[in-house]
Amino acid sequence: MSRDADLLRDARHVITGERETGQHNVTYAIYVAVIAAASYGVPAAQAFFRFLDPRWLAAHLAGYRGIVLAGALLLATVAFAFRAGRVRGPVVPDLPYLDHVATSPLDRAVVLRRWWRVALLGCLVGGVLIGLVSGAGLAIAALAGAVVLGPGVAAGALVGLLVAGAWLHGQVRAWPVHTRGPALLLRPGGSLRALHLSGLRTQSARSVTVGGAVLAGDLRAARLDIAAPITRGRAIRLRARGPVSTLVWRDWLGLRRAPCRGLSGLVLTVAGVYGLVHTATPGTPSLITVVSLVVAWFGVGAWSEGLRLHGDNAGTPPLLGLSPMAEARAHLVVPGVLSVLTVCGVGLTAALSTRGSPLGLVWALLLLGLLLAGQVMAAYRGLPPIGVFSPRAGMPAMVAWQSVPLVVPVVCGTAATAALTSRQPVNGLLVLAFTTWLAALYARRRARLLFDAHRG
Repeated sequence: MSRDADLLRDARHVITGERETGQHNVTYAIYVAVIAAASYGVPAAQAFFRFLDPRWLAAHLAGYRGIVLAGALLLATVAFAFRAGRVRGPVVPDLPYLDHVATSPLDRAVVLRRWWRVALLGCLVGGVLIGLVSGAGLAIAALAGAVVLGPGVAAGALVGLLVAGAWLHGQVRAWPVHTRGPALLLRPGGSLRALHLSGLRTQSARSVTVGGAVLAGDLRAARLDIAAPITRGRAIRLRARGPVSTLVWRDWLGLRRAPCRGLSGLVLTVAGVYGLVHTATPGTPSLITVVSLVVAWFGVGAWSEGLRLHGDNAGTPPLLGLSPMAEARAHLVVPGVLSVLTVCGVGLTAALSTRGSPLGLVWALLLLGLLLAGQVMAAYRGLPPIGVFSPRAGMPAMVAWQSVPLVVPVVCGTAATAALTSRQPVNGLLVLAFTTWLAALYARRRARLLFDAHRG
């Protein structure tokens, strides 16, 4: 053991006392994860694969389509891990540890090695369990032999290593240092030494703030803390226009100043709309509808930042003289127009292909009403009710309350699509019209309640 490791062990002994519980906590977490994967993951996986139609999967995901889909999912997972590392990386010690130990002359890689090992082990175990559960589900559902367990575990472990490396590299790139190139991916020690103390302090303080905001149900505070600073388009200014036009162009200016958010919204919306266009075809599994609605909801949500900011600033005097509901309608213009253009482009492309139909384009356009209503619910939901914080409710009640703006459009859209592909397609239109009307009424009520609560 090196001298730095001996000094670090002595310092940790002074901080934690005679007995350290970190290793026991990690072992217990792995034990719980394995039990949960065996008890709940494997039955859910085999039920999931039995629910899908093997003939539909063979017709649509066989050959290069499955490879492209798997590659896209892997790329999206690695990109998400990299983006998460810029906000909160795998190596985030407490502030006292950073101030008293990390600032010492000890090797930075030795000082921060424990947190990196825990994160790496978590990603590796998570990937292995996902691969094992997926392979076991395929084998139990009789869609593949037991030999699929080996490749599944190997693929899961590889994905876990890639996610861990991208997560750490994103944390390194979060602070401008000299050595932060892609070569650091193969040298974890070099990546740990490249971490800047100022960046570590920022992420440590951010973790405490975001954790408290999530527990309190205040997503506004969490969004403001993790939002990236605006560095593009600072020279662009708004021109004199009417009140509604000013709000619309301000939302468009916000997307121009945050091109990554606009691009991510475009990618997610295109992927979700492509699935929604094909859900109007009879025989498409309902799971495709659920996944497509979820992806499209997040894509439209990336374009609805102006709507969320309006909800965050509820109670402040209107600067342009518009009523709160008029401002809300104005903030729906940018995500609505971009969504319609995306649906038309993707729908026409799918209709011209051999697997698409004009009905899918029309159906995806009709589903946009539910998605926009869900964005209004999310923007104006406010703080959770007092009953959520009762001892009997706990975190499940908080998660259920926060997920209402997503669950309502997904459930209503899936039910309407299932009715559309039945023997009486008119029922699908009636279900969609009725549920969209109810969702719009509920979203409007949430907005009114939020603004009425701030009246003196």
